[in-house]
Amino acid sequence: MLPVRPASPRPPVRRRPTIRSLALLGVALITSVGVLVAVSPSPSTAGAARSLAPVASLASAADPRALTGYQQISGGGEHTCGIKRGGLYCWGRNTWGQVGTGTRGNVVSTPARVGTLSTWTSVAAGGATTCAIRGKKGRLFCWGLNNRGQLGDGTTKVSLKPKAVPGTGWSSVSAGWYHTCGIRGEGRLRCWGDNAYGELGRGHTRQTLSIARVKGTWRSVTVDGWTTCGIRSDKSLWCWGRNMLGQAGAGTWADRHRPALVGRARWNWRQVDLSWTHGCGVRSGGTAWCWGRNDLGGVGDGSTVARNEPVAVLGGATDVRSVSAYEGGACLLRASGRASCWGDNRYGQTGGSADYRVRPRARSGTYTAITSGWLHTCGLGVEVVCWGSNEKEQLARTTTRAVEPSTTGARRGDPLELRIATFNALGEHHSGPYRDADRFGPSRLRAEWMVRAIANQGLNVIAVQEASGSQVGMILRAGDGRLRAFPDPATSKLSTESTLFWDATRFTALKTKVIRTMFIKKKLPRPYVKLQDNATGRKFWVMAIHNAGWDMQRQRNQAMKDQLAVIEELEATGLPVFYLGDFNEKRTAFCKVLRRTGLDAASGGRLKRDGTCVPPRQMRVDWLFGSETGEWSGFAFDKSPMVRLTTDHWLARAFVRVP
Repeated sequence: MLPVRPASPRPPVRRRPTIRSLALLGVALITSVGVLVAVSPSPSTAGAARSLAPVASLASAADPRALTGYQQISGGGEHTCGIKRGGLYCWGRNTWGQVGTGTRGNVVSTPARVGTLSTWTSVAAGGATTCAIRGKKGRLFCWGLNNRGQLGDGTTKVSLKPKAVPGTGWSSVSAGWYHTCGIRGEGRLRCWGDNAYGELGRGHTRQTLSIARVKGTWRSVTVDGWTTCGIRSDKSLWCWGRNMLGQAGAGTWADRHRPALVGRARWNWRQVDLSWTHGCGVRSGGTAWCWGRNDLGGVGDGSTVARNEPVAVLGGATDVRSVSAYEGGACLLRASGRASCWGDNRYGQTGGSADYRVRPRARSGTYTAITSGWLHTCGLGVEVVCWGSNEKEQLARTTTRAVEPSTTGARRGDPLELRIATFNALGEHHSGPYRDADRFGPSRLRAEWMVRAIANQGLNVIAVQEASGSQVGMILRAGDGRLRAFPDPATSKLSTESTLFWDATRFTALKTKVIRTMFIKKKLPRPYVKLQDNATGRKFWVMAIHNAGWDMQRQRNQAMKDQLAVIEELEATGLPVFYLGDFNEKRTAFCKVLRRTGLDAASGGRLKRDGTCVPPRQMRVDWLFGSETGEWSGFAFDKSPMVRLTTDHWLARAFVRVP
């Protein structure tokens, strides 16, 4: 995210500011998830839960560890870096060496100095990569994650210490999770790293480890996720890369492999910033505009409809100095130093008690600059003050949110109504850096997107496959206290490779059990849970499973044999029974279930009187089965954007009513 240095006398921006606008503010420096801008005066950015109010990072103002004396600060994905008196300091998550101390570990809880030099001029913390500019010659260094060549050293090896990027005269740089872009000399823009969606702006999606120039003369650049935006010398705004949520702002939903003009005319832009799924910018008149994903109000236009071109942020402010986008929302900084935020508020990013806000809400405090990470924001004033997610000790305190029971209007004895699904979470053993599916985003953000997919479709009982214990914890945190899970990694040592989630505002678990069935080379626990609808008092059983894939038919046969034996026992209780999960079989699984049990498939199909099995037309390996007394409707295999961001599977979902 951006490096931030206070401007004198008026406040600068957050993450990815333009070179010219920063130059006008002297040596102002601003960065946000991966953007860094160094400007000289010459003409040529553990725990859990939710903080509802700003708190000083790491310590109180009276504590010697308080973040005071910083000239700039940059919020990364889950780490932060800052510069004071020319020395560079980083702290937070250090899984990939992004803190730059020469070691790897979980969390660096207090600022650790990067090297011993005092000649750093700016820093940009990215997803798990950090870049910084040093000295009068403008030398650029990067370190941390490098699975897509985002360090610019021509390799894909992690670097635990700063590593030089070729060339001098670097004036700004922006580092994301997958790729990096920077500007050298007289506006020459260069990008390197991942190019799966054309985010390097070369007109194709071929992968390369080389650093190549993007045509044109540029004032500033910002990257995040799979998208890049930049402001050219004529102040026009251009974006390229992934665009399925409109985050490239070019008026379409198609990916752009070359820079595409943002807006319907060559508006004059002062500054731009990106999150993974939306973007925001400030026009020369001092107004803020946003585009892209908007289901949590992150565009700030009063709606929750995705926008594929810029729309004005509500509030009528015409003195906006900068805007800083976090995933699902954004904050702006006015000339007075006051900040306002909108969008996702599940971690207290906007303040107040609402889950999200579709228009700006003023925050307390006065700041000279503002910077955002994935799920938190920091303002630079007398000291650094932060709000939002506190998982990696960003806020130095842990708070939790109480869950209120849902008021659905249902009464005792009413029919049981469920929105039920099975959702393969794509495990970290597939999706982590250097793994076979590391084209997907980091697990922490995929948990956010998964929960949004669940919420957007009103699902309340979900079988989840492949999630590690840490992933289950992330999903529960993203659920903001509304979800429960079994097995729960916080309370159980059982494997979470197959987990059942349910809406804690509607249901209470009366019994939680597991059956161990064969999966590849060993038996793993598969949960089955007796739930009660709090409003109606109706009780039901749900089993969540994951069976072996590929050519492992013998393992699948044994697993289903054992699982169906338990299903028959549960049916004998007289309660409704649901059997959900990734079966890794199509017709074969369907026929086994219908021939041996009294369950039907949500997607249709039937057994004829002569025993002939007639499966539904549309089949995948993920199935929803339930007692034949249930009335199914609305079945679909869903691949909406939040699902596509989360997994390589389809989400199977349906509504069921049991009289």
